Amino acid sequence: MAGRLFWSTGQAGDPEVLANLVCDLPQVKRGGGCINSASSNPSKDSWEKRAAYCDAMAEELDIPAPRDFMPGFDD
Repeated sequence: MAGRLFWSTGQAGDPEVLANLVCDLPQVKRGGGCINSASSNPSKDSWEKRAAYCDAMAEELDIPAPRDFMPGFDD
């Protein structure tokens, strides 16, 4: 909206996080890219950080780590 990013919750978004979570996905790059002009920032939220959090929680709860919940996601 007016050049600003917002999450569905209404909170302001971060263009670097958008780049990490959406624009850098192989499917998006193959499809012509993203309108976001920001570059990725590995110090911010990323799928790798989210996966590490899920793995740590699974280990703490002593359950198998969730994997392959979205086949083809990394293709």
